[in-house]
Amino acid sequence: MKHELYPGTIAGTVEVDGAVVGYQDAGERRPGRPAVVMIHGTGGSVESHFFTLFPMLASRSRVVGIDLGDAGDGPLELDHLVAQVLAVLDERCPGESVSLLGYSMGSCVAAATAAAHPARVESLVLLNGWAQTDNAMRLRFDLWQRLHALQDRSHFRAFMVMNVYGRAFLNSIPYIGPRPWSQVEQMCDDYVTGPSAARHMEMNARMDVADRVVDIACRTLVIGSRGDQLVPLEHSHELFGAIAGSTMAEVAGGHASVTERPAHLFHLVDRFLREPGAFEPGARVDDDVVLQLAALERKSA
Repeated sequence: MKHELYPGTIAGTVEVDGAVVGYQDAGERRPGRPAVVMIHGTGGSVESHFFTLFPMLASRSRVVGIDLGDAGDGPLELDHLVAQVLAVLDERCPGESVSLLGYSMGSCVAAATAAAHPARVESLVLLNGWAQTDNAMRLRFDLWQRLHALQDRSHFRAFMVMNVYGRAFLNSIPYIGPRPWSQVEQMCDDYVTGPSAARHMEMNARMDVADRVVDIACRTLVIGSRGDQLVPLEHSHELFGAIAGSTMAEVAGGHASVTERPAHLFHLVDRFLREPGAFEPGARVDDDVVLQLAALERKSA
């Protein structure tokens, strides 16, 4: 059952080649500011991956979250998902250019969309993404598929919690103290993936958008997580190097930065959208608010 992520959210679906694609549309249109279109990662949804960022961004901008669909016929291809994004844009943002935000696998979809349809994408945010699956990632993705196929999913859930969350998050509860082992066990018990996760991961294992990202011409912010084990930070560095004029930012935590560091991500993304001049092409940026908080913590220690 879907929950309303922001007051007044409009939910609906479009059909693309037999796949039912969902969307959630919220927030107010702001003059001169394009809608932010959010694309989730492997086996996810707007609700599971953007339950923090969606309402935060909707308080400042119009936000459209996309639930990617799956027709289930033949191998899933990246261009199938790009077509779904375009269909939602035609439905909810006809004739408009938007800001695309992709997380994990969704960053590959967002990058491919921006490269192929520059008139539709004014700016781009790639969060914990990658351009090409290398051998190290392929090993993880292949193991993911083997564990996911087991009738006993306990090993799969432990594998995912270990790879998705950062060390600090697993070891401590933010602003409270050490995280007891019983909570980690509960996180493993509660971990779930969406019905298309296996097909998403099979596509991830052969993902290659390296030839596409070099064609991206819009303003781009690449955000990587320093403790990301599933898609290591080096992949964000490679995107930053491949996309001309992009800007690079790093956050603490693991692959699940949308859960671990939502305020940090919100500030980076919101500032990128509202203050383009603060993000110089080719530069690496730090979050000024986070730096100020760190300085205050050091001063009070």
